[in-house]
Amino acid sequence: ELNLTALNQPLSFLCSSERVQVTLNLDGIVQVLDCHLHDTSIGMMTRIAVLKWLYHLYIKTPRKMFRHTDSLFPILLRTLSDESDEVILKDLEVLAEIASSPAGQTEGQGPSDASDVRPGSVELHVPARASQLNSSGTRALECSPSTPTMNSYFYKFMINLLKRFSSERKLLETRGPFIIRQLCLLLNAENIFHSMADILLREEDLKFASTMVHTLNTILLTSSELFQLRNQLKDLKTPESRNLFCCLYRSWCHNPVTTVSLCFLTQNYKHAYDLIQKFGDLEVTVDFLTEVDKLVQLIECPIFTYLRLQLLDVKNNPYLIKALYGLLMLLPQSSAFQLLSHRLQCVPNPELMQTTDGTKPSAGFKRPAASNIDYTELLQHFEKVQNKHLESRHERAGRAEQLDRRVVL
Repeated sequence: ELNLTALNQPLSFLCSSERVQVTLNLDGIVQVLDCHLHDTSIGMMTRIAVLKWLYHLYIKTPRKMFRHTDSLFPILLRTLSDESDEVILKDLEVLAEIASSPAGQTEGQGPSDASDVRPGSVELHVPARASQLNSSGTRALECSPSTPTMNSYFYKFMINLLKRFSSERKLLETRGPFIIRQLCLLLNAENIFHSMADILLREEDLKFASTMVHTLNTILLTSSELFQLRNQLKDLKTPESRNLFCCLYRSWCHNPVTTVSLCFLTQNYKHAYDLIQKFGDLEVTVDFLTEVDKLVQLIECPIFTYLRLQLLDVKNNPYLIKALYGLLMLLPQSSAFQLLSHRLQCVPNPELMQTTDGTKPSAGFKRPAASNIDYTELLQHFEKVQNKHLESRHERAGRAEQLDRRVVL
């Protein structure tokens, strides 16, 4: 039986010489570690020790360890539901190493190659790459993530992580943000958001897609780990940032309010105003108004300081002001209404902002519209996705009504 306390000793013997690596009984070690992870009665420290062993084995003998990855992958995913944050952190380190190690890049295998693991475990269903899809939405899927630092297991990991969140909503609520934020530190944040958005674009459970998009958007706007990604999206100066925006936008359409907040983040104020104009055609629910309320609160946070400062330049940012007034008109007269109303009362009179010599005000806040983005097509995509959500809600309501009638009968 493997002595797990040996983890306190350095593992340099694993790579000290080729002779030691050859004689190492890796199959037996992995089997024992796998058994320990499956044993729900073991303590937290033992689970941490097992995960440390797996992590160091992937570091020291990556090619040999990747032969066992398909058998270890399901239990590593299930370990994300552990009660201990320390266990989850170590588990994420192992999964991140699996997803980023060059040894895991199988020749001729990409994200489109789904592989099944042992019977009874979680299946790895990976959607086809954008280039392989032949549908009317081909242009929408040209944003598939390029992951030069990731391997073939990265996309599988993202697929199965989202499946885990879908099947365990409690895990998403209690640990989802924690898990995603830690992954953004361990892996490339842009790749994570790009791949998740690409996957959610084809998610059939629309309610889960909306919830997941809301979670990702909150992380994007509030987490310190996503500072660089926010800056990248803020100006849309590069083709990569515009590509990322379009990819996120298409999935963010599962949730109308988060779509507007993404437009605020990327300073697409005219498009934000156009979206808010479409809200009159949507089904306004309590949850919808609650999200508008949260967006108003978010506008008052430090993350949107630049947006509030742009309210000083009235002439160059008319659609920003119109969009904020649009949100105000959507809200009932609540505390959020009063908050946004007071903010808009602070918008200066354009006449007072004229310079004394009659010259035009400074265009310091003015930002030209990003080129190479078809906003008309994006708006049509938004309407299409929201129509699907409306149909889905009516179907759920119809099924619930039928069930109530059966209970009464």
